[in-house]
Amino acid sequence: MNEIDTGDPKVRTGLFGLDSALLAAVLIYVTVVAAAYLRFGTLPQVSFGVVAVLVLPFIGLATGSKEFMRSSALIVAVLLTYESLQGINGALVNSGNAVSMAPLDQALVGSNFVAGVQTVFASSATTLVSTVFYGMHAFLIVIAFVLFWFTDRAVYRGYTYSLVLTSYLALLTFVILPTKPPWLAGTAQNLLGTGDKMFPTVFQNVQAVLLSGESDVVAAFPSLHAAYATLFSIFMFKLGRKYGLVSLPIAGGVYFSIIYLGQHFLVDLVGGIAYAGISVCAVEMVMARRQRTRFQSPSASSSIVSASTH
Repeated sequence: MNEIDTGDPKVRTGLFGLDSALLAAVLIYVTVVAAAYLRFGTLPQVSFGVVAVLVLPFIGLATGSKEFMRSSALIVAVLLTYESLQGINGALVNSGNAVSMAPLDQALVGSNFVAGVQTVFASSATTLVSTVFYGMHAFLIVIAFVLFWFTDRAVYRGYTYSLVLTSYLALLTFVILPTKPPWLAGTAQNLLGTGDKMFPTVFQNVQAVLLSGESDVVAAFPSLHAAYATLFSIFMFKLGRKYGLVSLPIAGGVYFSIIYLGQHFLVDLVGGIAYAGISVCAVEMVMARRQRTRFQSPSASSSIVSASTH
């Protein structure tokens, strides 16, 4: 990714005005969502697990970084706005309009891939570890935001916009084509419930609260767990090779968990990776184009000439 001059005040206030564009998009989106609620007769539903990202502005407060507070608050708003529309997807599924991706899995590998993985790796230890990895996606977002912000702002911006774009592309897919996870389609067991019960009662109670607003348990394609893990790994490599290598087993663990626990088909996993890759490429193209435009502008050229004469 092309480096961005983080000393430029225009960059500090947002990626060439994109923060303002995101804010406007959120306001427009809220209006559209409200209309959709009326159309489908449903209510907003937010996964309380995602509320974990609300810690981000407080991290900015604790570190005295008002800029981080502003930037993270906007992203929190975007993600929560995205989450709020999940209730519409749930309404579509409950109406019987959801489809199963099992035939595509069958076409890809010639068998029931998810059930096969569950059979081969079945054990209490595998279920427990997979449950831990499955619940890591929201925490990876928090870790990435903080690490990238305080380490490399160019990586931070690329990750932020890629995350938002991936989320909205996936949401659009959910609404156009609501799909069932393997356990709901009847082609595999729901081992996530089994894994949850292996933890102490206190954890189970907390988990119940975190999932009490979950409405996207039936949103299978693409897998956002896979997409978010992929984005995390891609930008960790952009931060540095050692960071990237550390991220690989984490991403691999998430990939395995969503299949083994019966939450996603193989095609959902592949779709999540593809959506993440497409979003990264699109964001990098836009960032590179805007950076070229900035440096080719008359004001930028005069600044360079002025600096070279001193």
